[in-house]
Amino acid sequence: MPSWNIHIAQAERLFARTGPTARLVTDRNAFLFGCLTPDIPVGYMVPGIEQPIAYRITHVAQPAFIPKPREGEFWDTYVAPAAKRLGIYVSADDSTAPAIIPASSLKIEVDRVNRVHYPQRFEGVGEPPRQDSPLDAEADPSKLERSLFDLVLGAWSHLLADNIWNTRVNEYLDAIGGVPSEHFRIKKQGDFDAYGKTLAIQLVPRATPRLLATAAAFPQYAISERAALMTVGVAHEIVRTNKTPTEPNHYRLLTDEFFTRTFAEVIDRTDGLIAERLAR
Repeated sequence: MPSWNIHIAQAERLFARTGPTARLVTDRNAFLFGCLTPDIPVGYMVPGIEQPIAYRITHVAQPAFIPKPREGEFWDTYVAPAAKRLGIYVSADDSTAPAIIPASSLKIEVDRVNRVHYPQRFEGVGEPPRQDSPLDAEADPSKLERSLFDLVLGAWSHLLADNIWNTRVNEYLDAIGGVPSEHFRIKKQGDFDAYGKTLAIQLVPRATPRLLATAAAFPQYAISERAALMTVGVAHEIVRTNKTPTEPNHYRLLTDEFFTRTFAEVIDRTDGLIAERLAR
C-alpha cells in the first residue's frame, strides 16, 4: 500500500494541475485529510486507536495478500449520496462557485511559529500571506455538507489509489514469476517508503474546528477528535521529515519506471473518474 507521503503528494499534484478534482474540491483541508482517512482506524499509522477497524472494512476490500479496495462500491455508498445532497455540480466557470478553503503549507506554518519564538529574526520582515479561511472556524453541522463531501471524496481517492497501486504490484509480481510472501511484502513496502521520500511535499492538514466536526461526521465511521488530532500530528511529522535523497534509490523489488508510471496513472484516473461521474 502507498505510504502517506505518496497519498499527500498525489493530493498536491491534483490541486496543482487544476483539473476536475481541483475545480470540484472546495475544502482542500478536508480533502487532504480524507486522503489519509481510510488508514486512520486501522491503527498502524495513527497510534493509540482504541477500537481498530480492519483494513478490509475501512478500504472495502476482500482479504488478500495485496487487497484491492472496491472504490466503486465506496463511491456509490458515500460519494454519490453526498454529491446529491449538494445539488447540481458547480463548474469552474460559474461565478457562483464557492471560495476555496485551502490546505495548509508546512513552510508557512513553521515560519509563523518561528516568528512567535524568535521575533528578533523577523524585525522589518513582513508577514507571509495567510492560507486560513474564515470558514475554518465554522463547525455548525448544518453548514458542513460541502466539507463532508470533500472529505469523503478524499477518502475515495485514497481507495482508488490503493486499488491501482496494488493492482500494478500484483501484475508486476506475476510478470517476474514472484510468489506472495512476507519476504516479498517487506521488500515491497520498503520500496514504497523509499519512493515516497523522492516526492517533494509540503501540504499538511490543519485541525480546525471545521475539520474536527467534519471528521466526526464521516459517514462510514466517526473519527474522534483525539484520532483526528493524532492524524494531523503524524502527517506533520511525515512532511517535516520527508527529505529528498541525494543519491538514486536502489529498490529491492520495484523500479523507478514502475513508480513513475503508476503515480501518473493514479492522478490521471482520479481526475478522469471525477470528470466522468460528476462533471456533467
